Amino acid sequence: MKSGIESLSINMKTSIVLLEVFLVAIILALIVTVINSVFEVQLLAITLVSPLIILNIVFIYYCRRRKGWSYAGASILGAIGVILRVIISTQPNLEVGGGLPVGITVLYIVLGALVSLKNYEAMLELRI
Repeated sequence: MKSGIESLSINMKTSIVLLEVFLVAIILALIVTVINSVFEVQLLAITLVSPLIILNIVFIYYCRRRKGWSYAGASILGAIGVILRVIISTQPNLEVGGGLPVGITVLYIVLGALVSLKNYEAMLELRI
């Protein structure tokens, strides 16, 4: 008997792994922000990032079940991650991204872009 993961293409498996890495990166960034920020910034970070974490978990679950909408949503989530990282990194008054080394910021942006692109490709693969 085949499990659901065996019927996934290499492209779909890659997009899921990238989503999982993206989830870990989001959680680590949230933890660092909560530890190193004042209460108002902590509250803002938790309020903005918690829905992204929940959505990421939902998309991972349904991507494993070959749902096209979940790949589309994950693609949008990756793009949102890139946009948020750029906004936070260019606004030192947010006290969140100003202290990150440039390499870490670039890594987050590249990871978000890869999540977006790979999930878009997987969605297209399901549509064909």
